[in-house]
Amino acid sequence: MCILTSMIRHLSTVNSIALALASFTLEFKEVFDKDRFKADDKMGHATLSLQPLISVARLRHIVRVSSGETTLRKVLPDSDNCLSRESTISCIDGEVVQSVWSKLCAVESGEIELKIKLIDPPPGTKE
Repeated sequence: MCILTSMIRHLSTVNSIALALASFTLEFKEVFDKDRFKADDKMGHATLSLQPLISVARLRHIVRVSSGETTLRKVLPDSDNCLSRESTISCIDGEVVQSVWSKLCAVESGEIELKIKLIDPPPGTKE
């Protein structure tokens, strides 16, 4: 499986992204905003557990969801995650996609919106 991230609104640069596959955690070490007339400001950092996304990807193969858009799981904000809103994990035309609003850490306020998509490797390639 390949993991792609795309930043939506409010964000221009994620300077350093570390992916720890053993714990299925995506860590954004530095998040910056985008300023037109001065230097970009450091906004904080965030982490996101990919375990619910991986679980749904496995479930998708079991229930054989492949076409249309189907919501397979909702992840609620709690003390174990940095979510600021409910996160949905859906199967959209065979691809598993998670929409996330995550709180930024080490700052007074701020959040980052992410859309994470799991893509199956092309046939014949090693995982």
